[in-house]
Amino acid sequence: MATAKKPAKKAPIKKVAKRTVAKRAASRHSAMAPDLARKVAAAAEAAGSERLTAVEHAADRLGRYLREHRNTLKGVTPLLLAGSEKAPQLTLESDLSFRVRSIDERKRSSMDRASTAEVVELWAAADLYDRLEAALRRAAGLSSRPTGAIIAGLGVAGDHGAKV
Repeated sequence: MATAKKPAKKAPIKKVAKRTVAKRAASRHSAMAPDLARKVAAAAEAAGSERLTAVEHAADRLGRYLREHRNTLKGVTPLLLAGSEKAPQLTLESDLSFRVRSIDERKRSSMDRASTAEVVELWAAADLYDRLEAALRRAAGLSSRPTGAIIAGLGVAGDHGAKV
């Protein structure tokens, strides 16, 4: 009679505790030379400053765009920029302000007014302009622009007379 061998027990897998990873990171930071620590802190401060400057510039440019096209935009607003008709996430209103969906601690949803800086911080500037372009193309009855056409500068079939 053949005897079946019992399968060999596998050695338990060691789990690396989060504490261990945190201790290693902390020891790296505490072992950091004071001069290097100052340089790292200065680089962190500079990165934060650059982020604020980028948001400020993007918000200024978006505000300029909205002012330059105010009369045209007022004729087609409100524009749905993100979400769906039933559940909008971002809209451009007729007063050229933005509305952003927010959810409170009771899980209630509301559309709150947001400044251009807040909108630029929530959505990347290039994404905002892409969403504006798509919404305005829909409003004008044009087909959406295919991916990569913006960079290539190509028109879309059916956009007779539309400039790219």
